[in-house]
Amino acid sequence: MPNGLIFDVDGVLADTEPISVRTLNQAFNDLHGVILTNDDSLEYMGATAQRHVGGLVQKYELDADVEELIALHESLFINELAQTRDIAISKSTDLLHEIAGDKDWCVGLATSSTRTRSQKTMLACNVDVSVLTAWLTGDDITKPKPDPEIYIACALAMGISPSRCTVIEDSVAGVTAAKAAGMNCIALTGTFPGEALRGADRIVDSLSVVNKTMLYDMLHESQEAD
Repeated sequence: MPNGLIFDVDGVLADTEPISVRTLNQAFNDLHGVILTNDDSLEYMGATAQRHVGGLVQKYELDADVEELIALHESLFINELAQTRDIAISKSTDLLHEIAGDKDWCVGLATSSTRTRSQKTMLACNVDVSVLTAWLTGDDITKPKPDPEIYIACALAMGISPSRCTVIEDSVAGVTAAKAAGMNCIALTGTFPGEALRGADRIVDSLSVVNKTMLYDMLHESQEAD
């Protein structure tokens, strides 16, 4: 039976989060004259656009059309993304392609982003999406992270038991979702510090230290614990 490795995208494969925060701040300023701080978005990392934008609308007590803000944010994001180079987090995309080339492993993506945004991001990362066994986005789910729905759905799409899957995440919500799905989880620091990601099975500062030996060791440890 094959094993599964599931990647989050923003902050794991793609260095998009600074662009996302910057363009979201611009959308709020353009439509409502609200000056967001970068910290405003931190608690929503890994969430869907509806939860992220809706939460900020509530925080600032705005009479705002959430969908209008989301649409402007996505347009601004995609426009800036098209002009940005070196968006891939190289050690992460290297790992994806390495594992995808192994017959004993399947690779999936599970991102809270929309399908359109996710497609544009993968293109900017030069990821060969033909190697993916499953690709789940925020458009495919009803319950965002930290709910485990997206990870359970990704395992189902790959035809692999959740207990044989390992997730790579960078957000607190994502780690919570992965563990709630019954999966192993490697947390990549950067978006959050290591102490905030203690729910993960491994915490790393770079995916350059992640290899098949580590992945197999994690699977064996979790199976023995069961």
